[in-house]
Amino acid sequence: MNIKTKGQAKAMVYIMTILFIGGFIFLFITDSNNKRIEENGVHTQATVIDITSVHTKKGVRSVYGIAEYYDEQGVAHKYDGFLGNNDTEIGSKVDIIYNVDNPDEVIKENPLLIIFVIGFGVLAGIFLILSIAVTFGGKDRLAVNCMQQQVSDEELARIVREYMPQTKQKYQAKKSKNKGVDKIGDDAVLLNDILGGDPIGMLMKTGQKEAREFGNIYLCAVIRPTDQNIYSDKISFSDEVMEAASGRRSVPAFVVYGTDGYFEANPAELKVAASRLAGDVWGGQFSPEDMQLIDYLRNTSSRPFNVAYKGELTMGHSVMITTVVLDKDHLCNKKLCNKLHYILADPQRTKYAQILPAWYSSVWELSAF
Repeated sequence: MNIKTKGQAKAMVYIMTILFIGGFIFLFITDSNNKRIEENGVHTQATVIDITSVHTKKGVRSVYGIAEYYDEQGVAHKYDGFLGNNDTEIGSKVDIIYNVDNPDEVIKENPLLIIFVIGFGVLAGIFLILSIAVTFGGKDRLAVNCMQQQVSDEELARIVREYMPQTKQKYQAKKSKNKGVDKIGDDAVLLNDILGGDPIGMLMKTGQKEAREFGNIYLCAVIRPTDQNIYSDKISFSDEVMEAASGRRSVPAFVVYGTDGYFEANPAELKVAASRLAGDVWGGQFSPEDMQLIDYLRNTSSRPFNVAYKGELTMGHSVMITTVVLDKDHLCNKKLCNKLHYILADPQRTKYAQILPAWYSSVWELSAF
């Protein structure tokens, strides 16, 4: 199945807008010119003297050629263009209108022309609105830029403690209005994976809606994304290509979070737990089950959805390990540059979760996470 990127969809909207506006202008000028000739013209009949081409579509002939007519002084002139349909032959008569002041300026009445003018005008208006919408609307209006800075564990805990309540309030106040922009965007590679049966498809289809509807906000840490491209700057519109991995916008990732409030009070430990789950550990004795979990999370094809864990890898604390989709439009600087994020989750009501878009968080959180 051929899947186009959002950029190509935008390009198609722009192209269609130009075509319909150009068509409308051409038809409008043609119709205006015809009306001018009709108002100051002479109706007469011309005789078909030559047929230059015939186009047949669905059994209907469209005949083009040359017809001869005479002005009021008896001078012969020629009309070259559309002559008629099935019954038009050499010798047939066609109705034309010529300009009395310039008999060589001639038209053939076309009652359908005004319909085409109106149709192209309506379509031009629709695509112009679409062009404005894709240019200035959508998620880009909420895009967040920030600058990362290293902070102490104590400062990180203070930032979460002071600003997380504000972030929760902001989300509750705006989530209804922001349904469209909070929705995870499409990605060509991800869509192809879903068509191949990737379970992430259910998260994209209904899971993210459940997470936004039922989810509470918790602190989470990224264990690893399934594609390193999520760390790259988002490519510009002009550089986008169909189904190119370099154009990835939405990437699955494994994250870990707790629901008991411990890691909100100790966010630095959540970073450590995520690193240990990723296999970034030195020394220590881990059970075969722990090693199996590490290996499972090293497989980018794995899809854990709210898997409960409590053990050595998380320093004995209860956590949930789940798969989310990181949308570059939702991330600070439009790439993965934070280890910590807020997550919308409710393990009791849905197995799916969604990363809280960056526009709900304060600059202090985004910079320190």
